[in-house]
Amino acid sequence: MMNMKKILFLAVALLCLSGCTSQKKDAPNGDRTDGDKTVVTMMYTDSLPNLEKLVETTYTDIDLQIEKNAAGTIDGEVERRLRNGHGTDIVASTIATGDVLNYLADLSADEYISSYQSGIMHKTAKDGKNLFIPLPAQYYGYIYNVTLMNENGLSVPTTQDELLALLEQAKEKGIGTDENGSDFAVNGTPATTAVFAIAAKIPDFFGLSDGIRWLDDMKNGNASFKGSLDTCLDLPLEMIEKGYMNPLPFSAVSNTAPILEKMSNGKMLMAFDNVTMLDAVRKSSNYEFDMLPMLSDEGNPAWTVSAPTAYLGINKSLAEEGNEERLDACRRILTLISTPKGQDAFMMDNGASYSYLANYTPVSDTVPNGIKECIDNGYNYNISIPSDFMRYFGNRCNAVLCGRTDIVSALAEVDEYMQGGSSQSATLIGTIDQDMIVENYNVRLGETEIGNLISDAVREMTGADIAVVNGGSIRGSLYEGDIYSYDLDYVCPYQDNIIVLEVNADVIRSMLANSLSAMVRDTEIPGGRFLNVSGLKYSFIPPSGDLPAQLADVTLPDGSPLDENALYTIAVTDYMAGSNGYADNNGDGFTMLNVYSSDTPKAENVKLVRETGYTFHSTLEEYIISHNDEEIASQIEGRITAVSENE
Repeated sequence: MMNMKKILFLAVALLCLSGCTSQKKDAPNGDRTDGDKTVVTMMYTDSLPNLEKLVETTYTDIDLQIEKNAAGTIDGEVERRLRNGHGTDIVASTIATGDVLNYLADLSADEYISSYQSGIMHKTAKDGKNLFIPLPAQYYGYIYNVTLMNENGLSVPTTQDELLALLEQAKEKGIGTDENGSDFAVNGTPATTAVFAIAAKIPDFFGLSDGIRWLDDMKNGNASFKGSLDTCLDLPLEMIEKGYMNPLPFSAVSNTAPILEKMSNGKMLMAFDNVTMLDAVRKSSNYEFDMLPMLSDEGNPAWTVSAPTAYLGINKSLAEEGNEERLDACRRILTLISTPKGQDAFMMDNGASYSYLANYTPVSDTVPNGIKECIDNGYNYNISIPSDFMRYFGNRCNAVLCGRTDIVSALAEVDEYMQGGSSQSATLIGTIDQDMIVENYNVRLGETEIGNLISDAVREMTGADIAVVNGGSIRGSLYEGDIYSYDLDYVCPYQDNIIVLEVNADVIRSMLANSLSAMVRDTEIPGGRFLNVSGLKYSFIPPSGDLPAQLADVTLPDGSPLDENALYTIAVTDYMAGSNGYADNNGDGFTMLNVYSSDTPKAENVKLVRETGYTFHSTLEEYIISHNDEEIASQIEGRITAVSENE
């Protein structure tokens, strides 16, 4: 009986892992079905249970499958998948411009297009064709702790100067401050930084005639960021200089700030974010919270900010013969989303507050009290700068805020990018013989082909006995055929440096145990600390209920046990070894590898052998180039396996 249970468990585990590494191409000639249901796929940054339920109860012949992907990488990965024949049926993108438009079906003749406000549809049209519908919008502003403000006699700011004075007063008194002395936060993703930089200038530039003219000129290619937006980071730079805000989250080698946790427990007075964050903070805290609009520095009215959470289109490949059922299913889904019921379902899932339907009455009043006056008076700015420019602009703003460049140089780079002079490097570095797909966070859940490839590359290029690659560092897929240098920007975007340590067997086991500790989190997104390996094999007991995953066994590749008396060289990132410390979720809890941080006890039985100067990006690039005369492929080899507790 026990053997039968083991067999069943292993079968389920293998199915889970194989699902994590599935490699399905678009089906240009034939509908994907699940029994009597037509399967429709869509990639998004969150699960959408209410929308899925609405679709599948309204249309019992449709199975809507949502694949979750990291918010910071979805746009680039959407475009690359479409280009390489892996696009989902319904295409979700925050970018309403760029190459993604070349892969979308024309929706202009679909009746639901007329349901939306003409202004937003005009902004997203290309050559007079409607290729997208807008999902509901998020309001952005300053989320603040009302309880702490009231209890300590602090006044709600009405100007930018009063905002800075409030943060200074709170910092001096230790009200709503974290261990770094900071009392204000921005999560540090390029998208959020870009919105913050633009939003801060709305009352005194973008909302005025000069800003309106600049935006029109920019869309026609006749304006520049440099010279017009040189002061766009004055506010956050002053916050950093005076210690109100920690600059580390703006670095590409750091975790984003844990705003939800700090706001919820009263260790952060204020943050710039959207109503989804406000809703999450309210649900997880006993404090009262509200949102303030963007404040003027020159006596102008305050403004709130909104932007569609994403745009939805239909994969143009579905127009080919044989895909009629899937195309029809997609059109019916977009029709349903374009009704009040569809908008309500999405807003329940996403926390968005504003629908672009022409005639829509929300089921509840979701506008925060602090920004209602702005909304009622028409001071709501819809950011309409093309999202690909916003993404690059946010990336360069982050470089300024973490001290890697200055604002003038950064804005000059944005102008060059906008004019096409900084297009992605098209240097051909080699070819690979198979698709290696990152989907549904598979690199954080089990063994994958791409995880094996990158960890093998790190081990070979560093000469270490063992190499590990944290799954959170792998953000994009590799596709069969030619590999260009810009492809690796999507696959390995972070700049953590690879180092080589000398460790014993106990350290290796502790490291792997920690890597399994966040496979299940409250956010439903597995933690990025999960380790892909080369030079090792390990097995684990999957998480169950409130119990995290547990390390079961560790061996060398040939199955022999680790030598308890031996020392092994192991390639890891300096990030894991404490280069940014371990506060604010940095270092992912790998304190057993700490050789850098003085705020955490140094690791025992760990010696820094050398700093290689490599990153995952440069290592993989050099590996592909050096193996260009042979087949570059990667297979699932049983390096990482799920086992039952009784094995």
